[in-house]
Amino acid sequence: MPNSMPRILPALLAAVVLALCAAGARAAVPVTFWTTEVSPDRQAVIGYLAQAFMVFNPDVEVRVVGVEENDMARAMAQAQAEGLPPDVVGCASNLVVAFSNQGWMDEAGNARVIDAVGRDRFFAGTLRRVSMSDGKPCGIPFNGWVQGIWYRKDWFEAAGLAPPDTWERILKAAKTLNDPANGRYGILVGTRNDAYAEQVFTHLAKSAGVREVSPEGKVVFDSPAAVRTLKFYAELARYTPPGPQWWRGRDYYLQGRLAMMFYSSFIMDDFVVPSVAADSLTGDNFEDLSGAPFDYELPDRTGMVAILTGTRKAGFGVLHALGLVKTGDAARSEAARRFVRFLFREDAYVTWLHMVPGGMLPVLRDIVAHPTFYCDVQGIFHKYRRERVEAILAGFDSLKSFEFEDGRLIPQAARISAAGVIGRMIVDTLDGRSTPEGAVREAAERMREILEERR
Repeated sequence: MPNSMPRILPALLAAVVLALCAAGARAAVPVTFWTTEVSPDRQAVIGYLAQAFMVFNPDVEVRVVGVEENDMARAMAQAQAEGLPPDVVGCASNLVVAFSNQGWMDEAGNARVIDAVGRDRFFAGTLRRVSMSDGKPCGIPFNGWVQGIWYRKDWFEAAGLAPPDTWERILKAAKTLNDPANGRYGILVGTRNDAYAEQVFTHLAKSAGVREVSPEGKVVFDSPAAVRTLKFYAELARYTPPGPQWWRGRDYYLQGRLAMMFYSSFIMDDFVVPSVAADSLTGDNFEDLSGAPFDYELPDRTGMVAILTGTRKAGFGVLHALGLVKTGDAARSEAARRFVRFLFREDAYVTWLHMVPGGMLPVLRDIVAHPTFYCDVQGIFHKYRRERVEAILAGFDSLKSFEFEDGRLIPQAARISAAGVIGRMIVDTLDGRSTPEGAVREAAERMREILEERR
């Protein structure tokens, strides 16, 4: 990230200048905002936004506190026990849901903010991700990233192939465009036990309706749909570059040697900023890659499919949310709502998103219509036309995960993920140590063991 301050509208810039010059009365009502954005550059931007808010709201004083994501649950529990909770939290959506399950979140306040921002402005999938089965919102969707298949549009068009948005089209394209004799491969999927392989499998599995654990806490992974997904994954792996592959395999795509890859929207800056792409343009990471110059035409030659269809549609990604916390103090609650509402102002919201272009995507449909959204410091969004950004954001409408099903948080899924069960299942199948049927059965048994260990 460059050190330059994100570009913002003149009104917000003027507000910050006034805030820095103001030495008068401070806010009478304190609002404490905990955020998992802890890096110094991001803390600087968030502090800048808090200062701007306080100029417009001199009766409120916002204190920004960075909390590491892995520490947030423990810190929140301790604060609740001490009777000193924050007023607002900003973190992964599953944490907000977990806090709501503990009775800590102000669902009515969250609903009021959503309605004030405009419920119809949010991607539907993001609202579902923070809502309980009764529809009450545990928090307010704020930003996130989506995963999808990035593909060479020019190669697809030359071969007469449709975009890879269904299992059938993905497999057909992988077979058709795979040409290892000439150093070209059909698709990148993970072939070692790591988070990348699990994320790719999860995206496919959710498009087939696979579940790991039922809302009642019973392991239901050993299903025909899971076996079918693993078989399909193994078939795709036949058209993946050789050797253990993981996210680093993006080098093949950036060097013009790969037709498709599963990747998150964090890849957007690699396509348009040579300095960011530089470490993927060398021959240092794979024996069969010798390096390549930066391809300035690659963004225009690349398409992205965010929603995959097997037996149903599924997107995959990570959502971050803001959440109003119950404090028992009406004045603080009202001030906290005003602060959160301020963060959804176009200028403030775009400033936040520009902290990580591609990694922080908007959950509001209409933001892509605003010119300021395309004016990030690095010029990343400027390289993407509106229709292309909208295609990426479409993944938010169908977000699926093993950790949240039918308005219920499935906390067991996090323990299963931490144990690497899915990655081990994939590797055992690809290495021939087990059949897909056997690997799924063994994975399900391992899941049961993990859940039993915590009883």
